[in-house]
Amino acid sequence: MAVPCSVIRLPGLALILLIIGLVCAASAETVQLPAVETTGLEVEVVGVEDPLRSNILSYLTIEQRKHDPFLTPGTIAELHEQAPDEIRRALQPFGFYTPEISADLIRRDRHWTARYAVKPGRPVIIGDVDVRVTGAGAEDRLLMELREDFPVKVGDRLQHQHYEKAKQDLLETAINGGYLDAVVLAHEVKVYPDVHTATITLHLDTGPLYRFGEVTFEQEAFRQEFLSRFVPFKKGDPYRLSDLFELQNDLTGSDYFSSVDVVPRKDEARDHEVPITVQLTPKKRQRYTFGIGYGTDTGFRGILGWENRRVNRRGHRFLSELQLSEVKQSFVARYIVPMRRPATDSLNFSAGLSHENTLTSESEVLSFDTSYARKRGTWLQTFYLALRQESFTIGDEEGSSRLLMPGTVLTRITADDRIYTTRGSRIILEFKGAHEALGSDTSFVQFRTGTKLIFGPWETGRVILRGDLGASVINKLSELPATQRFFAGGDQSVRGYAYNSLGPRRNDDVIGGKYLIVGSVEYEQSITRKWGIALFYDVGNAVNKLSDPLKQGTGLGVRWKSPIGLVRVDFAVALNRDPDESRWRIHFLIGPDL
Repeated sequence: MAVPCSVIRLPGLALILLIIGLVCAASAETVQLPAVETTGLEVEVVGVEDPLRSNILSYLTIEQRKHDPFLTPGTIAELHEQAPDEIRRALQPFGFYTPEISADLIRRDRHWTARYAVKPGRPVIIGDVDVRVTGAGAEDRLLMELREDFPVKVGDRLQHQHYEKAKQDLLETAINGGYLDAVVLAHEVKVYPDVHTATITLHLDTGPLYRFGEVTFEQEAFRQEFLSRFVPFKKGDPYRLSDLFELQNDLTGSDYFSSVDVVPRKDEARDHEVPITVQLTPKKRQRYTFGIGYGTDTGFRGILGWENRRVNRRGHRFLSELQLSEVKQSFVARYIVPMRRPATDSLNFSAGLSHENTLTSESEVLSFDTSYARKRGTWLQTFYLALRQESFTIGDEEGSSRLLMPGTVLTRITADDRIYTTRGSRIILEFKGAHEALGSDTSFVQFRTGTKLIFGPWETGRVILRGDLGASVINKLSELPATQRFFAGGDQSVRGYAYNSLGPRRNDDVIGGKYLIVGSVEYEQSITRKWGIALFYDVGNAVNKLSDPLKQGTGLGVRWKSPIGLVRVDFAVALNRDPDESRWRIHFLIGPDL
């Protein structure tokens, strides 16, 4: 019996859904995703060394995708096929345009190796260099020197990165020299691979020379006359970016301002003179400081300070500092007057009172000093006149002294980082003296120098060399107060011996000497980013005769780069100790390298 058609009729939408479902079911039974047949892909480049090899690997897409979990054999084959062209492009920046490339794709089980043997071939040699400078700067000394000694020369192998750097240097030299509209008119590298030569064309037009206009300071804390002394150039001087950087650095380093913005207004230039606006935000007038620390020489110590950064609108400053430790207590007050170059030159007046009690001496000093400091090149020069009233005890010797001492100190510090130095040095030279004709109790002349040199033979190691020399010219050592005699021993002298425990003796008491000789060599090796170990050897003494024996100390140290500075813990052995001295000592010190 036939079934009426109307019985199986379905609504249109339902019928469509039924058909889609049947198709999907059939597809699910017959369609399968291709299985990943690789378990590893290795890329080898042989025949060349770095930097060629590294550049080739950076160009190779097959190298960049070798860890892709969805790589298929077909994709690997495609990437391998395009690799020779990528290698050719990777070699061209180094001047190799006709390389020989052998490419092999090896399959072992499910592991693939893509191997490329590369012979760079004959390099492209520069056959002609045409460098021209036109405009107002055509006769500029720096531009002429750079043009005449252009780093890319005829006969050199073509290296595109060298040319690009030389081109950028020429343009930057022009702009930094005041030719703010300088533009490269033509720059072209033509390569002729068939004959292995190339020609270079570089034409620069400097445009006009710009000069400095008026400098305006936007602030209300200081007089304009005072701030203008920070400016290292005059109106009408050639515009130099280096001068703007110097102005920025000097204002920032003055400690008067929390922010400094030096803004050239080229869009407001008239007759090619660029006005300069300096936007300044002064720091708070009052500053209070507090610090605590510990050193084997001093024991626990603390510092309490107060500073008035702006006594007046002329930039005068006043500061005072109280230092307390187990060995020394001192208070000093200082008034500072900025001079012609406020960033480096100052006139200082200070008064202080100190008391020091070491294993070898005790002294109390009242001082009044006047000094003038100025920076000349890399040297800081300080000239001073110091009045010292001192009472002292050294062994069984007691005395008092009044000294009026003129002197000078030369200091030079260079470092990549003052806190943790990998390359740097410190040199301090001091000359001073006193004479009875000038109101002193005794006459003498004294010289002292301290030198420290730090360099790294490799990235994780440092060599630290240190030396201190001193000499006094005086008739009787007993006429010198304790603070003007030389002693040795301690954290920053000959380690393994107590602070100021080395020197000539009388009745078993160390009384100090006329001369000081100290040397040290240390090697420091980093173990982790924060921790390191050190091996050191120190030698020296305070003596009255240069032929007197020197003391020696050696040991191991631990170094920690803490948030507050480098922490040094040294375990030192005294190699020439007296019977009553400890054979070894622990030295602990926190502070910067230089």
